[in-house]
This record gives sequence, C-alpha cells and structure tokens, in this order.
Amino acid sequence: MASTMNSKRVVPPSEKRIDNHAQSYPPLDYSFHNAQHLEDAVVEPRMLSNGPKLLKEGDRYHSYGINLNHNALHGPLETFPEFVRSILVNPNALSTLDLSFNVFTEIPSVVTQFSALKCFYFHKNMVSDMTEVQKLAPLKQLKYLTLHGNPIEITVPFLRSYALCLLPGLRSLNCTPVTKGDRKTSEVWGGMNKNLLPRYTNKNLK
Repeated sequence: MASTMNSKRVVPPSEKRIDNHAQSYPPLDYSFHNAQHLEDAVVEPRMLSNGPKLLKEGDRYHSYGINLNHNALHGPLETFPEFVRSILVNPNALSTLDLSFNVFTEIPSVVTQFSALKCFYFHKNMVSDMTEVQKLAPLKQLKYLTLHGNPIEITVPFLRSYALCLLPGLRSLNCTPVTKGDRKTSEVWGGMNKNLLPRYTNKNLK
C-alpha cells in the first residue's frame, strides 16, 4: 500500500505572513524627495541596484511596507488611504509605515485605518502635544513605535510610561525593547496619573 504524503497548502504570495520586521516583499521606498505633499513624493518607488526586486501585479505592487521618510510632509495626509489602495495588491495588509524625518506637528489619524500596522516610525518630526499618541490606540497590532526626536521627547519626561499605558502591546519603543520593568513602571505611573490618561485606559490600572 502506497504511503500517504502530507500535502502542504501553497500559500499565495499576497497571503504570506509577516512576523515582526520580517517581510516577504521589500517596502515601497518614496523617501528623500523633499516633498511637502504626498502627491509630490509618490513617483516610481526607488529600487536599489543590488536589492530585491519589486513584484508587480498590474498597476499595483506586492508589498507590506511604505517608506515616506526624509521628506517635508505635514498635515492630516488625507489622501494616504486612497494612495495605499491604488498602489498595493493587498492594502489591508500594510504592516510597516515610515513617516520619520518629516515636519508633522500631529500624527495623521488616517494611519489608524490600517489595522494590520505593526511598525510605525514617526521619529524626527515636530509633535509637541503628547495627546497625539492617543490616536494610535486603535492599532491593536502595533508592536514597534518610534517617537524620539519630536519636541515631546524633551517636554514630556514620562513619555515612555505614558505611551506604554496607551499602547500596552508595544514590544519596542524608540528602538529600545520594552522590558518587564518598563511595564511595571508604566503601570505604577498610570495609577498615579489617571487624570493624564483617557478613560478607557483607567480600567486597566489599579
């Protein structure tokens, strides 16, 4: 009797899983255009001569990441969701977004439309209001966040504890792994500063 072989399901490229920073496809790179508006930055994505090639399907790309760093972007970025839908084969799978080194004074609320976002790089911007971080609370899959180099890094000495109270699922904040000590400190800080936190976080604090 012939032995039975375990058949393995072939996973389509667009369904390949992203774990932490590992990606099946390279990110779309629109950095270093000095663009003030999204439309000025999103020309053809940059490709490294010795890097992995971008895989295209029709007019859209197989990718899970978008780099818009080192531009001069600002404001609510209202056209970003439409852009993502037009450029990615699977826009709902966007997991990495780099908006670092721009001139944002606020975190664009539109980023929360992408619930699969795991990595959000927002360092070296111009955010001075710590409550802007609250906008990221709906992103339950968010694991990696950078905020350093914003004015709030200097004006809010308790920023790490504040961010961890709002985003308890983070594994890394400002390129530094989140430790058990960090979580304990944020829990104690949150319990003593409930007035600085939105109501929905207070039920998790003693």
